[in-house]
Amino acid sequence: MTHRNFISVDGGSAEYWRQRKQAFRLIREAERAAEDLARAPIYIRGRWDDEYGDYEPVENLGPHDDMDDAIRAIEADETAVGILVAQRRAQIGNHPVTAVIRALAQLDVSGIDEDVEGDYERLHGPDW
Repeated sequence: MTHRNFISVDGGSAEYWRQRKQAFRLIREAERAAEDLARAPIYIRGRWDDEYGDYEPVENLGPHDDMDDAIRAIEADETAVGILVAQRRAQIGNHPVTAVIRALAQLDVSGIDEDVEGDYERLHGPDW
């Protein structure tokens, strides 16, 4: 027997739209963080080293931290996770969203996923 949760949605309520707006903002912030991470230099210059006569290279970890924070914010928001599950987006940029992966795995195991395009992706991979 399959157990399914049915969620009652009041699409006319202000709370519903506030939650949606917040969720899409979190997703967009994560997409921006992924774009910033892709453009960010791997190293930035650190302090001057008199022995070598040049700046010490320092790893640029700020964009990685921003991306991790954005992914954690999405995983903490149930509406954002639900949106990504509906879109079947298990990652943003090259970073997986674990809560979405778990939810999609539960959908696949319960037999709800019976679309033809899903079979195509299983055979050929996603179009990222």
